[in-house]
Amino acid sequence: MEWVRVSIGEEKSTDPLMPSLTGSHNGLDSDASTSHRRFFSDIPHMTEVIDNHVRSTKKVLVPGNDSLGGYDSIKLFEKRVTAIGADSLGDGLEILLSKTVREEVLLQEATTKSGQLIRLVAPEKFGGRIESFMLPNGATLNEAFWDGDRLKITFNY
Repeated sequence: MEWVRVSIGEEKSTDPLMPSLTGSHNGLDSDASTSHRRFFSDIPHMTEVIDNHVRSTKKVLVPGNDSLGGYDSIKLFEKRVTAIGADSLGDGLEILLSKTVREEVLLQEATTKSGQLIRLVAPEKFGGRIESFMLPNGATLNEAFWDGDRLKITFNY
């Protein structure tokens, strides 16, 4: 079983777009993780080093290792939705997350013989959580998108 990253889109807004200053950086108004990410993204020769680092520190699905998102940490849909404080919608779910962690939230999916799994990885400043759960029987991931401070995930049945 392999986890595959899910692209999280933006809900189309009727609000006019705010103009941005090209080349503008947040300076001292930036947090450490954003500054660190920007620093490394501007160093093209570091790509191989970064890829090797990601591969070597990637969390592996290990039986019985709950803290690493192992088999024991994959819960039934209803149980996990309640645990993370998400709202279950008719065709998906909605998770309240701070706008400040958007770029760092990772959503992944995997398919097993039993059905489709979803894993939500929230950054350390949001509690450093890894939540994995099985989708309801017959459901597959349709799309994921941000709606204000909520991550909406919809399913196909």
